[in-house]
Amino acid sequence: MTPPTFIFDVGGVFVRHDNELLHDRLAAYCADPIEARPRLADSAHDQVVGTGRLSIAELHRRLVEEFGFSARYDAFLTIWSSHFSEEPDMETVIRALARRHRSVFFSNTNAAHWAHVTAHYPALGHAHRAYLSHELGLTKPDPASFQRVLELEGCQPADAIFVDDRAENVTAAAALGMDGIVFTDADSFRRALADRGIAL
Repeated sequence: MTPPTFIFDVGGVFVRHDNELLHDRLAAYCADPIEARPRLADSAHDQVVGTGRLSIAELHRRLVEEFGFSARYDAFLTIWSSHFSEEPDMETVIRALARRHRSVFFSNTNAAHWAHVTAHYPALGHAHRAYLSHELGLTKPDPASFQRVLELEGCQPADAIFVDDRAENVTAAAALGMDGIVFTDADSFRRALADRGIAL
């Protein structure tokens, strides 16, 4: 039997991300924070950012033009990645898994966020490869994004276990024939592995 390949999301699995905090911090630099705050989720997380069609520098210019965003680009980059924190105990998990199983990342992200998290969170150094939405030009839960990752891995869906904190992404992966685990915390993930006969 072929050992399964693990395909992991990053945000919400290895790195926590508080988007509400991010939007609050961005709004504080807008000309009218109260008016800007409810609109920032769409502007700052437009799909064109995740697919790489809009660069982070272009996003900064958009915020300046639309909301009177006052922070310079270098300060914006600091704010843009200020909402991350470590997911406890997951470095231990992936370090153990990667010794026995092909383990890769598949993340909806952008160049600035990826540069930040790889510099600050050692867990991300244990994966064998990372597939990033802004490089693929595709985002989850688009079925084409999963198919592209499987193709690049040379992996059949039945031989993959996909792990993500968002149920809709796991559902999309399962529809293609992958096993799926909705991540909540490290202990629950260990139990899900044990249920599949996978030891760390």
